Amino acid sequence: MRPRTRFAMRAAWAAAVAAALVAAPSARAQTEPFPSRTVTVVVPYAAGGGTDALARLIAKDLSAQWGQPVVVENRAGADGWVGTQRVLQQPADGHTLLVQLNSMLLWRWAMPEVKFDPATDLRHVTKLASTPIVALVKGDVPAGSMRELFERCRAAAKPCAFGASTVSAQLAARQLADAGALATSSIVPYKGTAPMVTDLLGGHIDVALVSANLAVPLHSDGRAKALGVGTPARYPRLPNVPTFAEAGHPIKFGTTWYGIMVRAGTPDAIVAAISAAVAKAGTKAEVLASIDAQGGVPVFNSAEAFTREMAEDLRDVTPVGEKYLK
Repeated sequence: MRPRTRFAMRAAWAAAVAAALVAAPSARAQTEPFPSRTVTVVVPYAAGGGTDALARLIAKDLSAQWGQPVVVENRAGADGWVGTQRVLQQPADGHTLLVQLNSMLLWRWAMPEVKFDPATDLRHVTKLASTPIVALVKGDVPAGSMRELFERCRAAAKPCAFGASTVSAQLAARQLADAGALATSSIVPYKGTAPMVTDLLGGHIDVALVSANLAVPLHSDGRAKALGVGTPARYPRLPNVPTFAEAGHPIKFGTTWYGIMVRAGTPDAIVAAISAAVAKAGTKAEVLASIDAQGGVPVFNSAEAFTREMAEDLRDVTPVGEKYLK
C-alpha cells in the first residue's frame, strides 16, 4: 500500500473516531431519562416571598414525581435579572428552571443596559398564575370610583400622587393618570409595599397601586378602598370593584403573572415533560392555597399557550413601554 494511501486511511479513521466521540454525549443526552440528576429552581427574588413559597411547594411535588432532588435557589437582585442571568448561563437541558414575573418584559426600558430578549432567550414552560394590579385609596377618601377620584385630583391644589413599588405598577400609574386626563401627577417610587401602604393610610399619597393579595384585606377591613382592578374581567375576590376598562380607564399590562421558563434550546420533549409535571403539581390543594393566599388565579397552561401569550404581551406592552417608560 502506498504511503499516501495509508496516511489517507488513517486520517479518515481518526476523523470517524473523533466524530463518534463528539456525537456520543449528544446521543446519550437524547436517550437518558429526564431528569437524570438534581433539578434547580431559580427564584430571582429573596426567600420568604410569595413567589418563593409557591416555587418551594412545586419543587417538593416535582421531586416526589421524578424521584430526584429538586432544590430552590434564591438569586435576588436587579429586579430579577441576576437570577435570570444565572439560568441563561446553565446548559439547555431542563435541569435548571426559572420562576419569573412579567416585569421582565419591561427591562428593555427600565434597564436598557441589560441585553435580553424574553421571546428568544427563554423557552416558556407554563404560566402558573396571574394576579391583578389594584388601585387603592384611603378608606375615608370621599371617592367611590376612579371617575370621582380623578375629579378630586383635578380639583386639588397639588399633583395627585401615585405610589408604586414595581416598574409594572409605575407603568399602570402613568397610564391611569393619562386616562384620567390629569394635567399634573407624580409617581412616588417605593422599595417595598409596606412603607407605601403606611404612606397611603397616613394620607401622604393619594393612590397606591398594589397586588391583589395586599388589596383584599385592606379593602375588606375598611382601611382602604379598592376603586379598580387591572384584569380584563372582574376579579373574583373583589367582585364589586370594576375593572379599569369598565371605569373608562383601560390600561395595558394591568396584571402580574408568574411562570416557569428554561433556557432557549431546551428540547421539546423536556419542555413538555416539565410542563406536564408542573400541571400535575398544580392540582394539589396546598399549591392552589398558596396561589390563593397571594391573590392569584391559577393558570397552569401548556408551553404552546404560554408562548403565544408571551408574544401577545410583548406586542401589547411595546407601545406603552415606549410611551411611558422610555
